[in-house]
Amino acid sequence: MKTTTGGDEQKTMKELMDGVLKDCHKNLNGLNRSTMMSTSRHPPIKRTHLMPIGLGGTSLTDQEVNNLIDVGGLHCDCCKAKAKELLVCERCKKTYYCSAECQKKQWKDNGHKIHCRKDGEFKADDLVQIARLKSKPELNEKIVRIVGPAKNEEGKYEVKVEGAVRVDESFSIAAGNLNQLRPYDCRK
Repeated sequence: MKTTTGGDEQKTMKELMDGVLKDCHKNLNGLNRSTMMSTSRHPPIKRTHLMPIGLGGTSLTDQEVNNLIDVGGLHCDCCKAKAKELLVCERCKKTYYCSAECQKKQWKDNGHKIHCRKDGEFKADDLVQIARLKSKPELNEKIVRIVGPAKNEEGKYEVKVEGAVRVDESFSIAAGNLNQLRPYDCRK
């Protein structure tokens, strides 16, 4: 229902909400494009995208790293279709689907069942991002791999820097200084 006041026409609630939704999508697109760019006083961090996984090793492309770091919600993580309304995984809240069929396919066939984590849950081999370190701020924003819970240190995890020169180079870090990335099945 449109109303007028003093000759000025007001928009309907639907028109207002459509405008807000459009602005949100535009802001998300901007965030996703600028994830790798730092607007803080620190220069952008160059990430090593050669990330050995297991004995055979593999590498992630820049796009795959961006997909793991991004906020998500711009398209279906299974079929990549853009939709006005996307469903979100109830468990991790970081994977988006256009339909129940895509959700089932991503869960069963594309590995979301293996990589889905509740907020604050970490398992061995997960990729995470270091954050909020005051003692070694140069490590903030680095992507590391969880080795497992730190021995004899409650609430800490042993992590390994991907692409490290020394194979045995790992250290422990508090769970509060680790940011979960989007589930690994969202990388493509």
